[in-house]
Amino acid sequence: MSLIKNETRPVFDLNEIEKGNLLYARHSSWQEAEGKAGFVADVTEQEILVQYISGIRNVTNHFRIPVREVAEGAWLIRWSKDMAEIYEAGVAAPSGKDQLAAPLKRSDVDSPERGL
Repeated sequence: MSLIKNETRPVFDLNEIEKGNLLYARHSSWQEAEGKAGFVADVTEQEILVQYISGIRNVTNHFRIPVREVAEGAWLIRWSKDMAEIYEAGVAAPSGKDQLAAPLKRSDVDSPERGL
């Protein structure tokens, strides 16, 4: 019998997301159609802590995103370091899988063909 057990578990890639990144997230159980936008206040391999403005004067609030729930597909997450590239993961990722999609370029969004 072994005292140490090796197991594979999901973790956040700390090279991809870091403190200070802008982040939009929506949990599948939230009743409102829109998610919440804020910034990453803290990130570990197991959890992202997001700070956002709650709409009440001079008040900020936080919500936590556990890695287990992201791996299970309960969250839609978009984040950016500089707003030039926006990354997406979760239930509505274009690939249809719970993995990182190719970054969305700002030029893809503001293209002349779209009349923007």
